[in-house]
Amino acid sequence: MTERVESLDYNRFDISPEHGFLPDTEPLMSFGTDAHPHLQSLDKLGDGLPSLIENDQLRSAVENLEAPSPDVFDELTERELMRVYSVTGFLANAYVHKPNEPSATTIPTGVAVPLYESTKRLGRTPVLSYDAYVLHNWTLTDTDRAMTPPNVDTITNFFEPRDEQWFIAIHVAIESAAGPAIAAISDAQQGIIEDDLTRVTHALQTIEDALHDITAVLDRMPEHNDPEQYGQGFRPYLKSLTSVKYEGVTELNGPQSYRGASGAQSSLFQALDAALGIDHGDNPLVNHLHVLRGDMPPAHRAFIEAVEEGPNLHDYAANSDDSLRNAYNDCIDRMVTFRDHHIDIVETYLTKPLDEQKGTGGTPYGRYLGSFTDDTQNCRLSSSAE
Repeated sequence: MTERVESLDYNRFDISPEHGFLPDTEPLMSFGTDAHPHLQSLDKLGDGLPSLIENDQLRSAVENLEAPSPDVFDELTERELMRVYSVTGFLANAYVHKPNEPSATTIPTGVAVPLYESTKRLGRTPVLSYDAYVLHNWTLTDTDRAMTPPNVDTITNFFEPRDEQWFIAIHVAIESAAGPAIAAISDAQQGIIEDDLTRVTHALQTIEDALHDITAVLDRMPEHNDPEQYGQGFRPYLKSLTSVKYEGVTELNGPQSYRGASGAQSSLFQALDAALGIDHGDNPLVNHLHVLRGDMPPAHRAFIEAVEEGPNLHDYAANSDDSLRNAYNDCIDRMVTFRDHHIDIVETYLTKPLDEQKGTGGTPYGRYLGSFTDDTQNCRLSSSAE
Protein backbone atom coordinates (compact mmCIF):
# COMPACT_ATOMS: atom_id res chain seq x y z
CA MET A 1 0.00 0.00 0.00
CA THR A 2 1.26 3.50 -0.86
CA GLU A 3 2.04 5.53 2.23
CA ARG A 4 0.12 8.69 3.04
CA VAL A 5 1.80 11.89 1.86
CA GLU A 6 4.19 12.55 4.72
CA SER A 7 4.53 16.26 3.96
CA LEU A 8 0.80 16.83 4.64
CA ASP A 9 0.62 15.15 8.03
CA TYR A 10 -1.69 17.51 9.92
CA ASN A 11 -0.13 17.03 13.33
CA ARG A 12 3.16 18.19 11.90
CA PHE A 13 1.57 21.37 10.56
CA ASP A 14 -0.66 22.14 13.54
CA ILE A 15 -3.82 21.85 11.46
CA SER A 16 -7.19 20.48 12.51
CA PRO A 17 -9.04 18.29 9.98
CA GLU A 18 -12.27 19.67 11.49
CA HIS A 19 -11.41 23.37 11.90
CA GLY A 20 -8.50 23.93 9.55
CA PHE A 21 -6.07 26.55 10.79
CA LEU A 22 -8.00 27.16 14.02
CA PRO A 23 -6.86 25.37 17.17
CA ASP A 24 -9.01 22.40 18.18
CA THR A 25 -8.98 23.61 21.79
CA GLU A 26 -10.54 26.96 22.65
CA PRO A 27 -7.89 29.63 23.22
CA LEU A 28 -7.09 30.51 26.82
CA MET A 29 -9.37 33.23 28.23
CA SER A 30 -7.45 33.88 31.45
CA PHE A 31 -4.18 32.95 33.13
CA GLY A 32 -6.01 32.25 36.39
CA THR A 33 -5.64 33.56 39.92
CA ASP A 34 -2.52 31.51 40.61
CA ALA A 35 -0.59 33.02 37.70
CA HIS A 36 2.35 35.41 37.96
CA PRO A 37 1.18 38.93 38.98
CA HIS A 38 2.23 40.35 35.59
CA LEU A 39 0.05 37.83 33.78
CA GLN A 40 -2.87 38.69 36.04
CA SER A 41 -2.31 42.35 35.15
CA LEU A 42 -2.43 41.45 31.47
CA ASP A 43 -5.75 39.67 32.06
CA LYS A 44 -7.15 42.79 33.69
CA LEU A 45 -5.96 45.12 30.94
CA GLY A 46 -7.12 42.81 28.18
CA ASP A 47 -10.58 42.37 29.67
CA GLY A 48 -10.98 46.11 30.22
CA LEU A 49 -9.42 47.30 26.97
CA PRO A 50 -12.52 48.89 25.35
CA SER A 51 -13.28 50.79 28.56
CA LEU A 52 -9.67 51.91 28.97
CA ILE A 53 -9.68 53.24 25.41
CA GLU A 54 -13.06 54.91 25.81
CA ASN A 55 -12.04 56.64 29.05
CA ASP A 56 -8.59 57.64 27.77
CA GLN A 57 -6.84 55.55 30.43
CA LEU A 58 -5.07 53.05 28.21
CA ARG A 59 -1.75 54.81 27.79
CA SER A 60 -1.28 55.54 31.47
CA ALA A 61 -2.23 51.95 32.37
CA VAL A 62 0.36 50.57 29.93
CA GLU A 63 3.04 52.99 31.11
CA ASN A 64 2.50 51.88 34.72
CA LEU A 65 2.90 48.19 33.85
CA GLU A 66 6.25 46.68 34.80
CA ALA A 67 7.81 43.87 32.79
CA PRO A 68 8.74 40.61 34.51
CA SER A 69 11.98 38.73 33.99
CA PRO A 70 12.14 36.85 30.65
CA ASP A 71 12.45 33.67 32.74
CA VAL A 72 8.72 33.92 33.49
CA PHE A 73 7.94 33.08 29.87
CA ASP A 74 10.15 29.99 29.86
CA GLU A 75 7.66 28.28 32.18
CA LEU A 76 4.54 28.98 30.09
CA THR A 77 2.69 26.50 27.88
CA GLU A 78 2.06 27.29 24.22
CA ARG A 79 -1.56 28.26 24.99
CA GLU A 80 -0.34 30.63 27.70
CA LEU A 81 2.25 32.14 25.39
CA MET A 82 -0.45 32.66 22.77
CA ARG A 83 -2.55 34.53 25.31
CA VAL A 84 0.44 36.72 26.23
CA TYR A 85 1.00 37.37 22.55
CA SER A 86 -2.64 38.19 21.81
CA VAL A 87 -3.23 40.47 24.80
CA THR A 88 0.05 42.38 24.48
CA GLY A 89 -0.49 42.67 20.72
CA PHE A 90 -3.83 44.34 21.37
CA LEU A 91 -2.30 46.59 24.03
CA ALA A 92 0.61 47.60 21.81
CA ASN A 93 -1.64 48.58 18.91
CA ALA A 94 -4.06 50.43 21.19
CA TYR A 95 -1.17 52.31 22.77
CA VAL A 96 0.41 53.34 19.47
CA HIS A 97 -2.75 54.18 17.53
CA LYS A 98 -4.60 56.67 19.73
CA PRO A 99 -7.38 58.29 17.66
CA ASN A 100 -7.02 61.95 16.72
CA GLU A 101 -3.47 62.09 18.05
CA PRO A 102 -0.04 61.37 16.56
CA SER A 103 0.97 57.73 16.79
CA ALA A 104 3.25 56.84 19.68
CA THR A 105 6.84 56.09 18.74
CA THR A 106 7.59 53.82 21.70
CA ILE A 107 5.88 50.80 23.26
CA PRO A 108 6.52 50.83 27.04
CA THR A 109 8.50 48.00 28.63
CA GLY A 110 5.56 46.35 30.39
CA VAL A 111 3.98 45.49 27.01
CA ALA A 112 7.00 45.48 24.69
CA VAL A 113 8.96 42.84 26.65
CA PRO A 114 6.17 40.24 27.03
CA LEU A 115 5.11 40.81 23.42
CA TYR A 116 8.63 40.16 22.23
CA GLU A 117 9.35 37.26 24.60
CA SER A 118 6.12 35.44 23.75
CA THR A 119 6.43 35.84 19.99
CA LYS A 120 10.10 34.85 20.06
CA ARG A 121 9.15 31.52 21.65
CA LEU A 122 6.23 31.05 19.27
CA GLY A 123 8.16 31.97 16.12
CA ARG A 124 5.85 34.90 15.45
CA THR A 125 6.32 38.54 14.50
CA PRO A 126 6.13 40.83 17.60
CA VAL A 127 2.98 42.61 16.53
CA LEU A 128 -0.74 41.86 16.53
CA SER A 129 -1.24 39.70 13.43
CA TYR A 130 -4.20 37.74 12.09
CA ASP A 131 -3.44 34.64 14.16
CA ALA A 132 -3.56 36.58 17.45
CA TYR A 133 -6.49 38.75 16.36
CA VAL A 134 -8.62 35.93 14.92
CA LEU A 135 -7.27 32.37 15.09
CA HIS A 136 -6.57 32.48 18.85
CA ASN A 137 -9.16 35.04 19.91
CA TRP A 138 -12.47 33.22 20.11
CA THR A 139 -14.74 31.29 22.41
CA LEU A 140 -18.03 29.51 21.76
CA THR A 141 -21.22 30.70 23.43
CA ASP A 142 -22.56 27.14 23.30
CA THR A 143 -19.97 24.39 22.92
CA ASP A 144 -22.64 21.97 21.72
CA ARG A 145 -23.47 24.11 18.70
CA ALA A 146 -21.60 24.66 15.45
CA MET A 147 -18.99 27.40 15.01
CA THR A 148 -21.35 29.81 13.24
CA PRO A 149 -20.97 33.60 13.65
CA PRO A 150 -23.79 33.96 16.24
CA ASN A 151 -22.14 31.26 18.37
CA VAL A 152 -18.67 32.83 18.31
CA ASP A 153 -17.58 35.47 20.81
CA THR A 154 -14.27 37.27 21.13
CA ILE A 155 -11.85 37.11 24.05
CA THR A 156 -10.23 40.50 23.48
CA ASN A 157 -11.33 43.44 21.36
CA PHE A 158 -10.72 47.17 20.99
CA PHE A 159 -14.31 48.22 20.53
CA GLU A 160 -17.33 47.76 22.81
CA PRO A 161 -20.10 47.72 20.18
CA ARG A 162 -20.90 44.38 18.58
CA ASP A 163 -19.42 45.32 15.19
CA GLU A 164 -15.85 44.24 15.98
CA GLN A 165 -16.96 41.04 17.70
CA TRP A 166 -19.03 40.17 14.63
CA PHE A 167 -16.14 41.03 12.28
CA ILE A 168 -13.87 38.59 14.12
CA ALA A 169 -16.64 35.98 14.41
CA ILE A 170 -17.14 36.00 10.64
CA HIS A 171 -13.44 35.30 10.11
CA VAL A 172 -13.41 32.54 12.74
CA ALA A 173 -16.48 30.91 11.20
CA ILE A 174 -14.90 31.07 7.72
CA GLU A 175 -11.75 29.38 8.98
CA SER A 176 -13.81 26.70 10.68
CA ALA A 177 -16.05 26.07 7.68
CA ALA A 178 -12.92 25.70 5.54
CA GLY A 179 -11.56 22.93 7.76
CA PRO A 180 -12.89 20.06 5.61
CA ALA A 181 -11.38 21.69 2.49
CA ILE A 182 -7.96 21.93 4.13
CA ALA A 183 -8.22 18.29 5.18
CA ALA A 184 -9.25 17.31 1.65
CA ILE A 185 -6.03 18.73 0.18
CA SER A 186 -4.07 15.82 1.59
CA ASP A 187 -6.63 13.33 0.29
CA ALA A 188 -6.53 14.90 -3.15
CA GLN A 189 -2.75 14.80 -3.39
CA GLN A 190 -2.59 11.26 -2.03
CA GLY A 191 -5.25 10.25 -4.55
CA ILE A 192 -3.11 11.65 -7.35
CA ILE A 193 -0.11 9.66 -6.14
CA GLU A 194 -2.22 6.48 -6.07
CA ASP A 195 -4.01 7.42 -9.32
CA ASP A 196 -7.29 6.97 -7.44
CA LEU A 197 -9.85 9.04 -9.36
CA THR A 198 -12.61 8.31 -6.84
CA ARG A 199 -10.53 9.65 -3.97
CA VAL A 200 -9.53 12.77 -5.88
CA THR A 201 -13.11 13.41 -6.99
CA HIS A 202 -14.41 13.07 -3.46
CA ALA A 203 -11.75 15.48 -2.21
CA LEU A 204 -12.71 18.04 -4.84
CA GLN A 205 -16.38 17.73 -3.90
CA THR A 206 -15.44 18.34 -0.26
CA ILE A 207 -13.49 21.46 -1.25
CA GLU A 208 -16.43 22.69 -3.35
CA ASP A 209 -18.88 22.21 -0.47
CA ALA A 210 -16.58 24.08 1.91
CA LEU A 211 -16.18 26.99 -0.53
CA HIS A 212 -19.97 27.23 -0.75
CA ASP A 213 -20.19 27.33 3.06
CA ILE A 214 -17.51 30.00 3.55
CA THR A 215 -19.12 32.22 0.93
CA ALA A 216 -22.39 31.99 2.83
CA VAL A 217 -20.56 33.00 6.02
CA LEU A 218 -18.84 35.94 4.32
CA ASP A 219 -22.19 37.19 3.06
CA ARG A 220 -23.30 37.62 6.69
CA MET A 221 -20.68 40.31 7.40
CA PRO A 222 -23.14 43.24 7.02
CA GLU A 223 -25.62 41.77 9.50
CA HIS A 224 -23.91 43.30 12.55
CA ASN A 225 -20.89 45.18 11.21
CA ASP A 226 -21.66 48.69 10.03
CA PRO A 227 -19.11 50.09 7.51
CA GLU A 228 -18.76 53.34 9.46
CA GLN A 229 -18.24 51.53 12.75
CA TYR A 230 -15.64 49.37 11.04
CA GLY A 231 -13.80 52.21 9.37
CA GLN A 232 -13.88 54.72 12.21
CA GLY A 233 -14.38 52.51 15.25
CA PHE A 234 -11.87 49.68 15.35
CA ARG A 235 -10.02 49.45 12.03
CA PRO A 236 -7.61 52.29 12.97
CA TYR A 237 -6.18 50.09 15.73
CA LEU A 238 -5.28 47.37 13.21
CA LYS A 239 -2.94 49.51 11.15
CA SER A 240 0.75 48.84 10.83
CA LEU A 241 3.31 49.87 13.43
CA THR A 242 5.80 52.22 11.78
CA SER A 243 9.16 53.21 13.28
CA VAL A 244 8.22 52.18 16.82
CA LYS A 245 10.81 51.42 19.51
CA TYR A 246 10.23 48.43 21.77
CA GLU A 247 11.36 49.72 25.14
CA GLY A 248 13.40 47.23 27.15
CA VAL A 249 13.93 44.84 24.23
CA THR A 250 17.63 44.99 23.50
CA GLU A 251 17.35 42.36 20.76
CA LEU A 252 15.38 44.82 18.62
CA ASN A 253 17.88 47.46 17.64
CA GLY A 254 16.21 50.83 17.08
CA PRO A 255 12.69 51.59 15.81
CA GLN A 256 10.81 48.71 14.20
CA SER A 257 8.08 48.58 11.55
CA TYR A 258 5.59 45.72 11.29
CA ARG A 259 2.47 45.06 9.22
CA GLY A 260 -0.97 45.35 10.78
CA ALA A 261 -3.42 42.50 11.32
CA SER A 262 -5.07 41.54 8.04
CA GLY A 263 -7.21 38.79 6.58
CA ALA A 264 -4.51 38.53 3.91
CA GLN A 265 -2.37 36.89 6.62
CA SER A 266 -4.77 33.94 6.69
CA SER A 267 -3.25 30.76 5.29
CA LEU A 268 -6.57 29.57 3.89
CA PHE A 269 -6.66 30.87 0.33
CA GLN A 270 -2.95 30.61 -0.27
CA ALA A 271 -3.29 26.91 0.60
CA LEU A 272 -6.32 26.44 -1.65
CA ASP A 273 -4.69 28.29 -4.54
CA ALA A 274 -1.63 26.07 -4.16
CA ALA A 275 -3.75 22.91 -4.05
CA LEU A 276 -5.87 23.82 -7.08
CA GLY A 277 -2.86 24.99 -9.08
CA ILE A 278 -4.16 28.55 -9.47
CA ASP A 279 -1.29 30.71 -10.69
CA HIS A 280 -1.63 34.48 -10.15
CA GLY A 281 1.58 35.32 -11.96
CA ASP A 282 3.71 38.21 -10.79
CA ASN A 283 2.15 41.46 -9.58
CA PRO A 284 2.36 43.65 -6.45
CA LEU A 285 -0.46 41.79 -4.70
CA VAL A 286 1.12 38.38 -5.29
CA ASN A 287 4.48 39.65 -4.09
CA HIS A 288 2.90 41.18 -0.99
CA LEU A 289 1.03 37.98 -0.13
CA HIS A 290 4.32 36.09 -0.22
CA VAL A 291 5.76 38.69 2.17
CA LEU A 292 2.76 38.23 4.47
CA ARG A 293 3.63 34.56 4.88
CA GLY A 294 6.27 35.79 7.29
CA ASP A 295 3.43 36.82 9.65
CA MET A 296 1.74 33.41 9.56
CA PRO A 297 2.33 30.74 12.18
CA PRO A 298 5.48 28.92 11.01
CA ALA A 299 3.74 25.54 10.77
CA HIS A 300 0.95 26.97 8.59
CA ARG A 301 3.45 28.69 6.34
CA ALA A 302 5.29 25.38 5.98
CA PHE A 303 2.00 23.67 5.10
CA ILE A 304 1.41 26.03 2.17
CA GLU A 305 4.93 25.36 0.93
CA ALA A 306 4.40 21.61 1.23
CA VAL A 307 1.16 21.84 -0.77
CA GLU A 308 2.96 23.83 -3.46
CA GLU A 309 5.56 21.08 -3.71
CA GLY A 310 2.97 18.31 -3.93
CA PRO A 311 1.04 16.91 -6.92
CA ASN A 312 -0.83 19.49 -9.01
CA LEU A 313 -4.61 19.03 -9.04
CA HIS A 314 -5.09 21.21 -12.11
CA ASP A 315 -2.69 19.18 -14.22
CA TYR A 316 -4.04 15.85 -12.98
CA ALA A 317 -7.66 16.84 -13.66
CA ALA A 318 -6.72 18.16 -17.11
CA ASN A 319 -5.48 14.70 -18.07
CA SER A 320 -8.42 12.81 -16.55
CA ASP A 321 -12.00 12.08 -17.61
CA ASP A 322 -14.82 14.60 -17.79
CA SER A 323 -16.24 13.68 -14.39
CA LEU A 324 -13.03 14.73 -12.67
CA ARG A 325 -12.73 17.81 -14.87
CA ASN A 326 -16.26 18.78 -13.87
CA ALA A 327 -15.49 18.28 -10.18
CA TYR A 328 -12.40 20.48 -10.57
CA ASN A 329 -14.37 23.13 -12.47
CA ASP A 330 -17.03 23.15 -9.76
CA CYS A 331 -14.31 24.10 -7.26
CA ILE A 332 -13.03 26.83 -9.56
CA ASP A 333 -16.55 28.22 -9.97
CA ARG A 334 -17.04 28.29 -6.20
CA MET A 335 -13.71 30.02 -5.76
CA VAL A 336 -14.67 32.65 -8.35
CA THR A 337 -17.95 33.24 -6.55
CA PHE A 338 -16.18 33.71 -3.23
CA ARG A 339 -13.70 36.14 -4.74
CA ASP A 340 -16.50 38.14 -6.38
CA HIS A 341 -18.33 38.37 -3.06
CA HIS A 342 -15.10 39.33 -1.31
CA ILE A 343 -14.62 42.20 -3.76
CA ASP A 344 -18.13 43.40 -2.90
CA ILE A 345 -17.24 43.34 0.81
CA VAL A 346 -14.01 45.27 0.19
CA GLU A 347 -15.92 47.90 -1.78
CA THR A 348 -18.56 48.18 0.95
CA TYR A 349 -16.13 48.53 3.85
CA LEU A 350 -13.03 50.13 2.34
CA THR A 351 -13.25 51.49 -1.19
CA LYS A 352 -16.55 53.42 -0.95
CA PRO A 353 -16.56 54.74 2.66
CA LEU A 354 -12.80 55.22 3.15
CA ASP A 355 -11.49 55.54 -0.43
CA GLU A 356 -8.64 53.23 0.58
CA GLN A 357 -6.58 51.09 -1.80
CA LYS A 358 -4.55 49.21 0.81
CA GLY A 359 -5.52 46.86 3.63
CA THR A 360 -4.40 47.04 7.26
CA GLY A 361 -1.52 44.72 6.42
CA GLY A 362 -0.43 47.01 3.62
CA THR A 363 -2.04 44.76 1.01
CA PRO A 364 -2.24 46.69 -2.31
CA TYR A 365 -5.53 45.12 -3.32
CA GLY A 366 -6.79 47.88 -5.66
CA ARG A 367 -7.35 46.44 -9.13
CA TYR A 368 -5.48 43.24 -8.33
CA LEU A 369 -8.36 41.54 -6.52
CA GLY A 370 -10.20 41.48 -9.85
CA SER A 371 -7.19 39.94 -11.53
CA PHE A 372 -7.17 37.19 -8.89
CA THR A 373 -10.74 36.36 -9.90
CA ASP A 374 -9.76 36.33 -13.56
CA ASP A 375 -6.77 34.08 -12.84
CA THR A 376 -9.06 31.67 -11.04
CA GLN A 377 -11.63 31.68 -13.84
CA ASN A 378 -8.88 31.02 -16.38
CA CYS A 379 -8.05 27.74 -14.61
CA ARG A 380 -11.32 26.14 -15.75
CA LEU A 381 -10.79 23.05 -17.85
CA SER A 382 -12.46 22.26 -21.14
CA SER A 383 -14.19 18.93 -21.61
CA SER A 384 -12.60 16.18 -23.70
CA ALA A 385 -15.15 16.84 -26.43
CA GLU A 386 -14.09 20.45 -26.86
